[in-house]
Amino acid sequence: MPASCVRLRLLGRFAVAVDGSSLSVSRTGQRLLARLALNEGVEDRGVLAGALWPEHAGARAQANLRGAVWRLPAALHRRLRLGAGMLAFDDGWDVDLHASERLAGAAAPDLSRRPDGLPASSVFRYDLLPDWDEPWLLLHRERYRQLRLHALENLARQHLDANRPFDAADCALLAIASEPLRESAQRLLVRSHLAAGNRAAALASYERFRRLLADELGVVPGPELTDLVRGVGHVRPADGDHRNHAAMPPR
Repeated sequence: MPASCVRLRLLGRFAVAVDGSSLSVSRTGQRLLARLALNEGVEDRGVLAGALWPEHAGARAQANLRGAVWRLPAALHRRLRLGAGMLAFDDGWDVDLHASERLAGAAAPDLSRRPDGLPASSVFRYDLLPDWDEPWLLLHRERYRQLRLHALENLARQHLDANRPFDAADCALLAIASEPLRESAQRLLVRSHLAAGNRAAALASYERFRRLLADELGVVPGPELTDLVRGVGHVRPADGDHRNHAAMPPR
């Protein structure tokens, strides 16, 4: 991106900067910018007003929207396009969510490195505005969470294939932190420990997950995970109990 641009951060916590300088934006302004970004930078003004102020009638919501736009810092206001019935970002907006989605959906054979040289796992470290409770955000957050989890698992597999077990473990742990019952991520963590020669860590990870499944769902790990640690140490897979033996379905 050129130096003259708006950088909007939606992953983790909200932040916005213009030409490298951070700006303070009101809560209403944050909601407005986030909603626009989630709709590819353009939205019908009536729909936008209704989403942000659902408790008000159309005319009142539209008035609130106009006020919110004009109260934005001037550096942001002049980078918006106001049409007869729409509001949109002008050119030069850099949204971290969009960059993360592009990276997650890339067809490149190796996503382990970003163009700036940082690990790709750093892009997928945070969920979408996790502290916000806006109703219109929920589906967007869940969609991105699933995209993020799949991307982290793909990265972990690529790291394992490239003999980078510690990087693979980092990706697997990020996925597990978001969804502890995700068995595919737990398998990748165990594989990472084994690839690094850390058999005790692999067995400990398996045992933690086995106890978690028993406490939360009353089932045991699936055979694919159990087979990874068979022979490593004392494993309690409850092989004989086929009634409760269920692998977690993919999510």
